[in-house]
Amino acid sequence: MNIHKFPWRKNVLRRLIFSFICILLPLFILSMIIYNWGVHTLKQEISRSMSSQVSQYFGNLEQEFRRIQLLQYDCLTDDNLNALGSIPESMNNIERMESILQLQQRLNAIRNSSTYIVDVYAYIPSIQKTVSALTVAALSQEEYNALRDAQASHGSQLRDSGGVLYLSAAYPTTSPGSVRKPLFMLTVEFSKNKLKENLSKMVNASDELLILSNPEYSIATSGEISSDPVIADLLSNHPDSNRTRTIDFKNTRYLAVYSYSPFFDSVLSKYVPVSGVFRPLEKFKSWFVMLAAVSVLIIVVYSLYAYKYIHKPLFKLVKAFRRVEHEDFSVRIAHGVDDEFRYIYARFNSMLGNLESLVDQVYKQQILTHRAELKQLQSQINPHFLYNSFFILNTMARLGDNENLEQFTNQLGVYFQFITRSHAEEVPLAEEVRHAKVYTDIQSTRFYGRNRVEFGELPDQAGQLPVPRLILQPIIENAFNHGLEQRAANGILRVYFRHTADELLMIVEDNGKELTGEQLAGLNRSLSGNDVETTGLLNIHLRIRLKFGGESGLFLERSELGGLKATIRILNADKEALYV
Repeated sequence: MNIHKFPWRKNVLRRLIFSFICILLPLFILSMIIYNWGVHTLKQEISRSMSSQVSQYFGNLEQEFRRIQLLQYDCLTDDNLNALGSIPESMNNIERMESILQLQQRLNAIRNSSTYIVDVYAYIPSIQKTVSALTVAALSQEEYNALRDAQASHGSQLRDSGGVLYLSAAYPTTSPGSVRKPLFMLTVEFSKNKLKENLSKMVNASDELLILSNPEYSIATSGEISSDPVIADLLSNHPDSNRTRTIDFKNTRYLAVYSYSPFFDSVLSKYVPVSGVFRPLEKFKSWFVMLAAVSVLIIVVYSLYAYKYIHKPLFKLVKAFRRVEHEDFSVRIAHGVDDEFRYIYARFNSMLGNLESLVDQVYKQQILTHRAELKQLQSQINPHFLYNSFFILNTMARLGDNENLEQFTNQLGVYFQFITRSHAEEVPLAEEVRHAKVYTDIQSTRFYGRNRVEFGELPDQAGQLPVPRLILQPIIENAFNHGLEQRAANGILRVYFRHTADELLMIVEDNGKELTGEQLAGLNRSLSGNDVETTGLLNIHLRIRLKFGGESGLFLERSELGGLKATIRILNADKEALYV
C-alpha cells in the first residue's frame, strides 16, 4: 500500500483523530440534547399558547351567548308577552296592539344587544301571531311545532334549523314527554356570517383554519377539514380538557387545537400549518447545523494539524526504518523544526552511522567464512567418485569390453573436465544437470541391462539459476550405490523437475530396497546435523541451505516405486532472481 497516497489508513493518525472525535462527541451529543429539549419545550409552549387562545375565545363566545340567553329568559317574564300569551281575550284590539308594540320594543332591545343576532321572534299561539323586533306575522303552526319539539329535546342550546342558527325558550318550561303545551316561545336567530367573521379574527394567516363543529352544523373560516376523527371523539366523550395533535390535509401538515363547550355541545378547532407555527425554530435549527459544520471543520483542521506535525514526521521515521530493513544504511533524516523529532532524527542518524560501520565489518567476515565452509564441503565430495571410476575402468579392461571402454573413458573425461576446470563454488543449474546426466550415463554403462533410467528435461527458465556445484550428481550416485546396486534386474531410476513461481524441485527416486520407518528416520536425522559423521547427503543439504535459506534443502521420503525419494527444494523470496 502506498502510504503517501493513503495517509488516513495509518494507525497513529487514525487513533489521534478517533480520540479527538471521542472528546468532541460528548459535547456534540450534549448540544443535541439541549437543542432537542429546547425545541420540544418551545413546541409545547406554542401548542399551549394556541390551546389557551382557542379556549379563551370559545369561553368568550359562550359568555356572550349566555348573556343573550339571560336577556331571552328575562323577556319571558315581560307583562305584555304574558298578557298576549295567557289572557288575550280580556284585551280589546287597541290594548292588544299597544302590548304588541311594547313587546316589539323589548325584542328590538335584545336584537340590538349583539351583532350576532339577526332577529328575535315571539311565537304566541293564543293570538296566532309571530311577533319579531321588526315585523308582525301570522303564526306558522308547522314552524312553531318544530321549534317546540326541538326545545323539548336534549342537546345544545344553540340549534340549527334549515341552515338558520337559533336559541329558543318556552314558557312555561316543559319536560321531555310532557303533554303540557307552552303558552308562547321566544326564539333568537343568529347570523352564521357574523360568527364566521368573528372566527376569522382569530386567523393570523390565510393558510390557517378555524372550524366550529356540531352534529347539526359546521362553520369554517375557509375550506373544511372533513372526517377529522378527533372532533367526533370529542363530541361523543365530552372531555374536560383541550387536545392538541397534528393532522395531514391537502399535502400540508397542520397543528390542530381542539376545545369543547357543553353549552354549544360543539368543538372549536384551529388548524395552523406546522411550518408556520414552528418557523421560529428554524433559526435554532440553522445554529445547530452551523454547530455541526464547525465541529466537522475542527476535526478536519485538527486532522491536518496532526498529520503535518505528528504523523508526517513519524512517517519519515518509519520510511527510514523500512529502508534500513532492506539493508540501505545510507539513509539520513533532516528536520528543520527544533522539537522532539529533531532530537530523535539526530540519534537515528548517529545510530545508522555506527550500524553501517559495524555491519560492513561483520558482513565481510561472514562472506569469507561461508566461502571457506563451502570449499571444505566440496573437498569432501570431490574424491568420492574418483575411487569408483577406477574400479569401473579396471573391470571393463579386465573383461575386454573395448567398445564400451572407449565410450566410458570419453564420459569420464567430460565428467572430470566439469570437476577440475573451474574453482567457482557455483555454476548454472543447466551445467549441473548436464554433469549429472553424464554421470547417470556412466552408471548406466556400468549396470547395463539391469536398470532403466528416466531422466526428465530441465525447464528452460531455470537453466541460468546459479547453484552450488555437485548437488544433484551425488544424490544419483547414492541411488545407484545404496538402492539399485543390489538389484539384479528391473531397476528404475527417475530424475525429473517441477517448478512454480515460488519454488523449484529436483526429484530423484528409485525402486531399490524398501526402507523401514526406522531407516528413513535415521536418514532424516542425519540431515538435521545431529550425527557426528558428516555424510554426502548432509553436505548437499547444508550447501543448499547456505545458498537459498533455511526453508530450502534436501528432503527424504519413501518413494512410490518402493525405494528412496530425494527432493532438492529451492525457495527464493525474490522471484526475479529465481529465473534470470
